[in-house]
Amino acid sequence: MTSQLTAYIDSARVGWFLRESSGGIRFVYDDDWRASAGRLELTLSMPKSRRQHDGEAPANFLWNLLPDNEAVLERWGARFGVSPRNPMSLLSHVGMDTAGAVQLSESDATDLPGEGALEAISDEDLAAHIRQLRKDPSDWLLPGHSQGAFSLAGAQSKFTLARIDGAWAVPTGRSASTHIFKPGIQGLEFGDLNEHLTMSAAAAAGLDVAESRILRVGGEHAIVVERYDRVTDQSGSVSRVHQEDLAQALGVHPALKYQAEGGPGVHGVMNAILGSRGRDSAKSASAFVDAVLFNWIALGTDAHAKNYSLIHDPRRGPRLAPLYDVTSALPYPAFNNRNARFAMSFDRRYKDFEIELRHVVRECARAGLGPDDVIDRLRSLIARVPDAFSSAKAESELDGDEAAFAGRLVNAAESRVNRLRREIRRWRGDDLDG
Repeated sequence: MTSQLTAYIDSARVGWFLRESSGGIRFVYDDDWRASAGRLELTLSMPKSRRQHDGEAPANFLWNLLPDNEAVLERWGARFGVSPRNPMSLLSHVGMDTAGAVQLSESDATDLPGEGALEAISDEDLAAHIRQLRKDPSDWLLPGHSQGAFSLAGAQSKFTLARIDGAWAVPTGRSASTHIFKPGIQGLEFGDLNEHLTMSAAAAAGLDVAESRILRVGGEHAIVVERYDRVTDQSGSVSRVHQEDLAQALGVHPALKYQAEGGPGVHGVMNAILGSRGRDSAKSASAFVDAVLFNWIALGTDAHAKNYSLIHDPRRGPRLAPLYDVTSALPYPAFNNRNARFAMSFDRRYKDFEIELRHVVRECARAGLGPDDVIDRLRSLIARVPDAFSSAKAESELDGDEAAFAGRLVNAAESRVNRLRREIRRWRGDDLDG
């Protein structure tokens, strides 16, 4: 059982996660790191102004680095011979490549020891792993690469690779991945394409979104998302950018990521952004509101706290990260109905059919926006969304069933926008296009 796990950022020791005899976890900062970190924080839930942190925040920070998928945790526990209920033990095996810049090791050295390497992966093996994930969504780690462990949050199947000199490779040891692969949610038709199109549409509508594309290899396909928490320089060297999701920032366990289950809503996330004291916090808060409104327009029902993140800048402090994991329920009749529920409420309402424009305005008012500002933002986004989805479809160069699916998404988005236009006209008594 792992009793100590050391956290590193940019190879420098940040501090120690320590397992108590009671089973609880506390975190203690390294004094040298505290003195030299500038505005950088490991997490807002454990500010470095205090050297030691007890309570739930240390364990919740670690749990939020792991998959939100019990089957994956059970599989990793069996593979590594540790308890799937012990985040420190799990991360002692998969904590060298996580979200953000933090790396976790059982070493206690001042500087992170060890080497890294990149193991080439063939198109055949890449296609085989995507195919395997469609059969068994819990089989995240690539076979044949025993040192290529990684950890990412989320429930849907995924894996990471590095893109180096135009080829894919499995990073091992200290090496960093650069891209995330997701075949899509099992049982959800064209889930990978849906995510790519919705993210592309959000970007075309003016939001800051992680770059993605659909990769086709060996008869398989998956969305590939370029990691915004990685930077590759001209020499090909990859460095990590530290970030944390809003559940981590607020010290919330991933099981509570949905507001209805006790997680943060729009107001809570807004308070965290503004309270982070980042120099760009006002701009980040504005970008977050636009993301909330886009998700309402596009029926992005899974925009919970873990699907928003903060980038930690050592000079300017935290700022909102590019959006990711943005999908739409619009093309799915089984979800696009009266029971469609949002991850965060609008004026204490979650079901789409219960939410009216006035509820959206009230929710944004709690976050500090006036009604006119909310309506103006909605008018602007609504004017851009139909063309944004059409552009995303056209640029993806689809045919056959994929083109038909994308067409359903485009048509459903236009139909929803037309309904929202009518709501705004009734609200203001004017013509949205006038």
